[in-house]
Amino acid sequence: MGAVVFAISFLAAAAGFVLASFLALETLAAFLPARRREAAKAGPIAVVIPAHNEAASIAATLANVRSQLRPEDRVIAVADNCTDDTAARARAAGAEVVERNDPARRGKGYALQFALDHVRAAPPAIVVFTDADCAFADGALLRVAGVAAAAERPAQALYLMKAPAESGPRLKVAAFAWAFMNHVRMRGLQRLFDVTRFTGAGFAAPWSVIESADLASGEIVEDLALTIQLARKGAPPLLVADAVIESEFPTGEEALTRQAARWSIGSMRYAARASLSALSDGVMRGKPALIGAAVDLMIPPLTIFMAALFAAAALGAVAWIWTGDATPFLLAVWALLLTATSIVAGWHGFGRDALPPEALHGAFDFLLSKLNVFGAAGRRSASGWTPTRGGDSEGKQ
Repeated sequence: MGAVVFAISFLAAAAGFVLASFLALETLAAFLPARRREAAKAGPIAVVIPAHNEAASIAATLANVRSQLRPEDRVIAVADNCTDDTAARARAAGAEVVERNDPARRGKGYALQFALDHVRAAPPAIVVFTDADCAFADGALLRVAGVAAAAERPAQALYLMKAPAESGPRLKVAAFAWAFMNHVRMRGLQRLFDVTRFTGAGFAAPWSVIESADLASGEIVEDLALTIQLARKGAPPLLVADAVIESEFPTGEEALTRQAARWSIGSMRYAARASLSALSDGVMRGKPALIGAAVDLMIPPLTIFMAALFAAAALGAVAWIWTGDATPFLLAVWALLLTATSIVAGWHGFGRDALPPEALHGAFDFLLSKLNVFGAAGRRSASGWTPTRGGDSEGKQ
């Protein structure tokens, strides 16, 4: 029995140590100077905005997008299973509107595929995907589209979430957690493996790359699925960190839980299904970008990862007492130290604007909120696609 406990604890601690080491490498690489990507003058651009009951925000989003486009470009709003006047408001704001009504197939991926099929008769040179509650910084839209055109690869703008002005320290911690993933880790992943994730909005792709993509996968984390799909095809996305797109967290508790559950639980489920096969494929075909994306995908959300490492340390302590061999315990402790150091370093280098020192005490409430995210309500929410924002007039794809 002691040998079995030791074997299980060693495997758990070793896996944790490998992933924690990869996380530490990502974080360290984020501090290295980034190469500025060359941008070309992109051909005609089509900006696709999926919108489910976004009447409250669609006009402002369209104004932001249209202010950065040229006369030859298009902006297409997909009114997706809407029960409000999103379509009418989008038309009034000057968008080309397509309406999709298919309650049996709900989700952002279906809306994106619907838009691609719509433009197929007269395809653009570049397709840009964004969300109905996001805003590009000045020049960011043409910058990310130009990089995609020059590299002939998909390009992802730096997508950040902000805490609303009236929110407390908990959402500032959430904003840092978002920045740690999308800025620190993706910056490091790009530096190490020349790949990043599609992070949900601000994504540009040449038509020649995206026209054959399967976006209607039914995944609730369609961004991760598209990342792995493109990396398998030899078109890994690249990060354009100097092109910024921003949104704000919802403030309602139910909406926050749905949003976090979809991202956290959805990403873990997708990783369980896809990461090992993607890693094997990357190794067999000699694709470093796919290898890097697959290993990065294996790292769970940090709260779950830290909890798993503490459990591995506890199991390692039991194995140490039972067998006298401290190796699993020490591996788990080293993994915990590496992970904690990565988080602190990422905050110090990239996160103090999102999470100022005086708001650090919000970490406790942030951790408590994860009880809802990974509890029954969160698991129910992540069992299928649900809009992030709960009201009929403020759904988010």
